[in-house]
Amino acid sequence: MMKKISTLILGLILTLSLNAQSINSEQLAGTWKVINGTTTSELPAEVGRMMLLMLDGFDTSTWSFNSDGTFNIKFKENLSPIMEEMKFLDNKLWKIDEPTKQIRIGTKSDNYGHLVMTNQLQGDNLKVVFSDTPIYLLLEKQ
Repeated sequence: MMKKISTLILGLILTLSLNAQSINSEQLAGTWKVINGTTTSELPAEVGRMMLLMLDGFDTSTWSFNSDGTFNIKFKENLSPIMEEMKFLDNKLWKIDEPTKQIRIGTKSDNYGHLVMTNQLQGDNLKVVFSDTPIYLLLEKQ
């Protein structure tokens, strides 16, 4: 019985991992718009409020992964101070780290470390999970 359960669990994990496709550079190039987002876990109240401010700031933002390797991000008006700080991401560089399948944004000198995200294609949309902040965003290609 235990062997059957183990086999079933292994099969389920394999199926999920095969369906969890990451994006490649060619697919990522272009402009994307944030259409949804949420926290990835339950958070203490103060941290939760900060994450909600970030999610609100990212809402409807546009992310351009240009074919020349530059990255541009445009936010809505009237951002919270936390999100004002995120404007530093505009006019940086981007790459996909092939071994980890991470989308990395930054500069060559910092190993593209300003923003690091895992990614997963969900139909025509792209789910990005921030490596250092407990949020994910769903982006739609424009």
